[in-house]
Amino acid sequence: MTTALTTRPNNRARAPFRPYGAGLTAWRSGASECLLAGPADCGKSRTWLEKIHHCADRYPGMRGLIVRKTRHSLTQSAMVTFEKKVLPDGWLGNLIHFRTQEQQYEYPNGSIIAVAGMDDAEKIQSSEWDFIYAQEATELSLDAWETMTKCLRNGVMPYQQLAADCNPSYPTHWLKARCDRGVTRMLMARHEDNPTITPERIARLKALTGVRKLRLCDGIWAAAEGIVYDEWNPSIHLVTREQLKAREVFYTDGTLNRQVIRHIIGGIDWGYTNPGVLQVWGIDGDWRMYLLAEIYRTRRTTDWWVEQAQALDQEFGVEQWVADPSEPSDIRTFNEAGLPTIGADNAIKFGIKNMKSRMEVKGDGRTRMYIYEYSLRDRDELRDEAHQPVCFEGEINELVWPKGQDGQVLKEVPAPGNDHSMDAARYACMYSERLSIGVTDTDRDTLAALRRYRGY
Repeated sequence: MTTALTTRPNNRARAPFRPYGAGLTAWRSGASECLLAGPADCGKSRTWLEKIHHCADRYPGMRGLIVRKTRHSLTQSAMVTFEKKVLPDGWLGNLIHFRTQEQQYEYPNGSIIAVAGMDDAEKIQSSEWDFIYAQEATELSLDAWETMTKCLRNGVMPYQQLAADCNPSYPTHWLKARCDRGVTRMLMARHEDNPTITPERIARLKALTGVRKLRLCDGIWAAAEGIVYDEWNPSIHLVTREQLKAREVFYTDGTLNRQVIRHIIGGIDWGYTNPGVLQVWGIDGDWRMYLLAEIYRTRRTTDWWVEQAQALDQEFGVEQWVADPSEPSDIRTFNEAGLPTIGADNAIKFGIKNMKSRMEVKGDGRTRMYIYEYSLRDRDELRDEAHQPVCFEGEINELVWPKGQDGQVLKEVPAPGNDHSMDAARYACMYSERLSIGVTDTDRDTLAALRRYRGY
């Protein structure tokens, strides 16, 4: 097998890419669905990006696609690697041109490699492809994955392939289950497969703790021990745009149906070094909550958060912002900016019980809390690069109860760390409960009465 490309002049001056271990097996595989899984920094993404480029160069007229959950997240991840490490020196802008309007790399032999997010699934569904590379596939839904498999029908290459990579997630993830059934071929990468990894990067991964160390350093599909919200089930709580349309939360054009959504409230958790979070929740006539939008960012000032909240308010018409009460000056700033904001009921134990109750499947087969799968508006690259959660879904899979000296789980207050989105959601849940029985003030005696009423 030849991996150094020599079919064009001005080939790269740096050493040619050579896959090793599971990466080499992935390079040679023609499986219709192939997942390269393993710890962080194993060279998984580089392997698939090199292969899709190789196929575009080798098969004239080939149609390739690089995809992630959102289009924005590709800009700081796969596209950087593709342009700076995969494309040979001098090719981009000379032999290969990126067409902004079409969002695709165009090769002189007629091949193209497009980039897209599953938040614009219509673009993918309406096209035919030979090779699709899905980065961080555990972020995707099964519905998104099956959509991509149906689009592998261009027929230019001798085989059609959906290639993907991921760090391991929890053991019951739909993607692992698909691999366990033999529908998707899983190849497990190791750090030894990446000759460019440095001792410093290995040391950073070994310094991780808990479930993140198991997944990102050891490459194990592991569940967090003592998880707080063990009611969470992505197949139930994470909903697609089509599901929201079916429930009439969205109109057919994707806009919010205010005949169904009766209230719009916002949850706020302040942060700078730690993430700050803004969430917009829609509440229907049965008091079910839907997370419609989330902004989750580090290193942003209060003025920046005001601008984001104003934009969300203009889009959704937020009737009440409910914020972490520990920063009264920030609450005052929001109010001065025309954003009605109150301090949240921050009784952690009661709030968690409320949120857990909402996640339970009720007698009608539904829950009282749903998360729109594309609610995250922006991705924090610093958190992403450090393999830290960047949204509600990431945090809820890692928030755990601490353990006492005897090793027993202490179900009082969660272990600190991945609780920023969880806190914002908890504030919104508690306010929704008050709203449902007409109690909207923050008087301590009133809140105590509410808890007694709800059995907390």
